[in-house]
Amino acid sequence: VELAKSQPVADIAEQVGEHDTRLWRFIRHYVDEARLYEDYTGVEAIGIDETSRKGHRYITVVADLVERNVICVVPGKDSTTIKRFARDFMDRNGDPDRVRLVTCDMSLGFAKGIRERLPNAARIIDKFHVIKHANEAVDKVRKQEARGNALLKRTKYLWLRNESNLTGLQLETKRSLQRRRLKTGRACQMRETLQDIYGTSADRAEAETALKRLCSWMTRSRLEPMKEFARQIRRHWRDILAYFDHPYTNAILEGLNSVIQNVKTRARGFKNMDYFSTMIYLTCGKLDLSTVTT
Repeated sequence: VELAKSQPVADIAEQVGEHDTRLWRFIRHYVDEARLYEDYTGVEAIGIDETSRKGHRYITVVADLVERNVICVVPGKDSTTIKRFARDFMDRNGDPDRVRLVTCDMSLGFAKGIRERLPNAARIIDKFHVIKHANEAVDKVRKQEARGNALLKRTKYLWLRNESNLTGLQLETKRSLQRRRLKTGRACQMRETLQDIYGTSADRAEAETALKRLCSWMTRSRLEPMKEFARQIRRHWRDILAYFDHPYTNAILEGLNSVIQNVKTRARGFKNMDYFSTMIYLTCGKLDLSTVTT
């Protein structure tokens, strides 16, 4: 079981002279047994995010934002995933009524599930997901403008990266392009303004005032991707602003997801969902295996 945290099960099977299917049953048994001893009595802040297993087949990962560990893995990414999480949570002494905040993306399925199963939780749209949507809008503007302006070819990351992450030459190139009053340059300024709102707003009221100005700017910009992004912000207005009352993010889940993706790559994919879930619990769940192995 300890070896499986750092090595593909197929490789361990070769080392011990055993069939990998039998090892999977063995590992899953101990992981499942260890999860029976998990106690989520005091869990009040959780993060929810989805990751793909293969193609468009998704799993939803739920993490305790305080303890920084995975507490549940369920298939899918709609409202029923929250229902399955709530059931698993209660099996381990968790109380859905005591969960006071949930960080997640803009998924309508997650929103519906949270309203139904976690009735007292404030839903917080993860700021990194909001900025991701802003980046996608900026790149759509760039692609549209690049059709008639060859200068914008192969400049994607000049506009999407923070200037602190650009080399001197890249920054000089960006400045030169901005002096040409490009549509892409305006869109990039809007995205940077959004980041400034997250980075400098002293409280919710200040953030709300600044966000209203930004949405007005984007709506009047005549840049359709930015106008659509403004509409998207307005659809999720309350949950985006909730961040400024409760500054939690899914950064913990992003870090856990990098571990999950490494596990998936190392195994060169998984034969089924159970194997994948088992490895996520084993590597990211902080399970106390000593409870079932001594």
